[in-house]
Amino acid sequence: MRILVLWLTVVQLINGAESIKVEHLATGNSISIQNFEDSSSMQIYRFDKSSQKRGQVLLTHHRRDVITEIPKSIEVVAPKKEENLFSNTKDYWKTMSSKRFHYYEQQSTKVLVEPIKVDKWVNEGDIVGSSSIKFKVMETPGFTRGAVSYLAVIDGKRCAFTGDLIYGDGKIFDLYSFQDAIPEAKVGGYHGYGGRLANLINSLEKIKAWKPDIIYPARGPVIDNPKKAINQLVSRVQALYQNYLSTNALHWYFKEERMRICGERVLGKGSKINLMPYCLHLDTPDWIIQYSTSRIIVADDGHGFLIDCGGKNQLEYVKDLVAKGVIKQIDGIFVTHTHDDHSHMVKAAAEYFNCPVFATNEYKDVLENPGRYLMPGLTKNAIKNIKGMKDGDVMKWQEYQFTFRFFPGQMYYHGALLVERPKTNPVFFIGDSFAPSGIDDYCLLNRNLVHADSGYPQCFKIVRELPRNTWLINQHVPHVFRFSEKELTYLETQYTKRTKILRDLFPWDDPNYGIDERWATFYPYGNKMKPNETSEVEIRIINHSPKQRTFKITPHGHQGTKILSKPSSIFLKSRAEGAVKIKIQTPKVPGIYIITADIDSQGMHFQRWIETIIEVE
Repeated sequence: MRILVLWLTVVQLINGAESIKVEHLATGNSISIQNFEDSSSMQIYRFDKSSQKRGQVLLTHHRRDVITEIPKSIEVVAPKKEENLFSNTKDYWKTMSSKRFHYYEQQSTKVLVEPIKVDKWVNEGDIVGSSSIKFKVMETPGFTRGAVSYLAVIDGKRCAFTGDLIYGDGKIFDLYSFQDAIPEAKVGGYHGYGGRLANLINSLEKIKAWKPDIIYPARGPVIDNPKKAINQLVSRVQALYQNYLSTNALHWYFKEERMRICGERVLGKGSKINLMPYCLHLDTPDWIIQYSTSRIIVADDGHGFLIDCGGKNQLEYVKDLVAKGVIKQIDGIFVTHTHDDHSHMVKAAAEYFNCPVFATNEYKDVLENPGRYLMPGLTKNAIKNIKGMKDGDVMKWQEYQFTFRFFPGQMYYHGALLVERPKTNPVFFIGDSFAPSGIDDYCLLNRNLVHADSGYPQCFKIVRELPRNTWLINQHVPHVFRFSEKELTYLETQYTKRTKILRDLFPWDDPNYGIDERWATFYPYGNKMKPNETSEVEIRIINHSPKQRTFKITPHGHQGTKILSKPSSIFLKSRAEGAVKIKIQTPKVPGIYIITADIDSQGMHFQRWIETIIEVE
């Protein structure tokens, strides 16, 4: 018997195993194991159209950017714990069309559009394969919640097929796919930075204990020194998480015990957990009224300026202050960022008080058209006629001077307001970007970019440039606080180290591709259209790379949606943003429909990478 492993492009020999030949697809790896004695075939990760029309395909996880179309004549094997994401895709997208508002579960949406007929569901310890070759199933969650690996001895080599568990010499494909809840620490999905990194490490250690000679991943090069690559990845992940904890704002909110639980999951029982001590924090000055996530700046004549209005209780509280004469009237509202606990009732407040709403231009459109985006904590309550302010714009209000800043800290769509009052220390309303124990970067889907002039590096620079003795205000913190020179330097130094760790952790030429899921996205993300309607949507691209790139964009219609445009390309200089328009046509039948698109550039090939949701009414 000869067992031949085929991949779809350039052939090379691995480890002298002459019957194993490897070939790499641009978008991933497809393995075909052919038994020439009984003419049976077995494929892993995706279906090879050039192979026989019978046999098995073994799938390790549900991601649509890995799986290709599979004929019904092929027997499909997939992990039982991801059954819903393989089979009930229609229900998933119907739910997601509304669930994406006020969304805090924080899971990647790279889910199949078309369901896959799975013939055999597998769990830990199951055996699959043919009479000539057997694969043992090992549950290896991490990149997805229910992923598995397949283990087999082929031509005397211990071969592990691990999906997206590991990439190359100790890297991972991205970090945002690991965002998840940490139940044992009572941490929800939104606050669960790398919540499945502990699962990743446990799965890697299980694979290592099996002592494979070679790992065939779903994407990236074959790994011919598994022990070295696994140790490298575990070391990098633990260094990342140790660094994350050292500057973590959750130390303030959740306290040391819960952070220790989070840390020991990744670093090991009894490991040293470095948490930044709380910085100086004092009572809020009496010219600022605080309630929940809202603040009111009070002028000498009794007029008020509202900072954020997230819930009904906040709105009723402000209305009651005005009704009782504590505040004469609300003259304006500044929205620090787009999360619903700060923005949900701003529309109602602006209408009730008949006052303008202010935000910086960078997130004005998100507040005015939230349905066009996919981000954590979006509200459906679109705010009309926002006064967009440029970064650095100055405005006089009563005896105060306001300076508006674009402040991409806790999330990219974030601003801040410097408030200077005569004969008192200035205050800087920073939304949720800092707490007395560090930085609020616990949700990877918020887009915390690590370029030197964006994200937290930009926020550090702005804080350093503030007037002397400026207090910071985070509306979740019932105090004003400030960092000393030593503390601010510590935060900057640790974040620089974090950026280096991230650079080593991903296979891309810039780490932002591994932490910014929205570097490529449809706009609008959500669309309401009529049956058989034709419209245009954009595909927006950010070139995070340090070099110029051309991105090829290939859209795909699904389930009756039509693409009326040909694939197109866009050239972008380093750090530039751009968009291409594609024309689409909806089906005649009402329902929820999805359009996807491939994104390709030199060394970067992503199939069905992004999606837009279309509600045909």
